[in-house]
Amino acid sequence: MAAATLERFGQIDALINNAALYGGLSSGRVNELDEEEWQRVMNVNVTGVWRCAKVVIDPMKQAGGGSIVNIASLAALHGVANGAHYATSKAAVIGLSRTMARELGRYWIRVNSVAPSAVMTEGTSEFMGDRLEKAKEAIAAGQSLRRNLETEDLVGTVLFLASDASKFVSGQTIMVDGGTHFL
Repeated sequence: MAAATLERFGQIDALINNAALYGGLSSGRVNELDEEEWQRVMNVNVTGVWRCAKVVIDPMKQAGGGSIVNIASLAALHGVANGAHYATSKAAVIGLSRTMARELGRYWIRVNSVAPSAVMTEGTSEFMGDRLEKAKEAIAAGQSLRRNLETEDLVGTVLFLASDASKFVSGQTIMVDGGTHFL
């Protein structure tokens, strides 16, 4: 990925890390979750984010800076009953983002995370299953902005963090959750 980008564009300005296993996960209480599935979630949602970030750091250093935007989740702050593997992995993404921001700031590499509420995707439909309509109603009712999050609702925040418009923002988690949590 990094090599192909460098070959085509000559430098890497931004990385948007949107790794997630979500749809298709088994739900269950903490003591009921399958250990293999737990590890798969961690491998994709945390290790995948780390691996992608790892390969863009040197090119960003050479370019004099850049932006890494890691997609976390409201689940990291809110918790998800029957979804500890997912919530824990997204909390790890926030911790990793903050650590990278501390380490990489001296190179003008900014690292932030975005924590959306449940985005109305196929994965959300799959994870919620037959509880989807009730879940959508409950999610919207718990927000200041009372509707469900669509993928296009994330674009502005991600573009802001990837661009020079946020050139002095690093180590932050920006909630895109319709006003569910105020940080």
